[in-house]
Amino acid sequence: MNFSMKPKVSIAMPVYNGDTYLVESLESILYQTYRNFELIIINDGSTDNLMAIIESYAKTDEKIIIIYRE
Repeated sequence: MNFSMKPKVSIAMPVYNGDTYLVESLESILYQTYRNFELIIINDGSTDNLMAIIESYAKTDEKIIIIYRE
């Protein structure tokens, strides 16, 4: 992320075993017309395929920040 332009909006998205709905949710947030935001995803110890999905999006979008919790 280009830290010279600090995000104006922070979106916190807690997730737990929600891989069924995650792609739709991420795309809804990431493809908004407003671009000056960061998306903080908090994985609360999921055991499904959620982390693989989150990491694939994070590789292509620097606005995503991942927090892992056990």
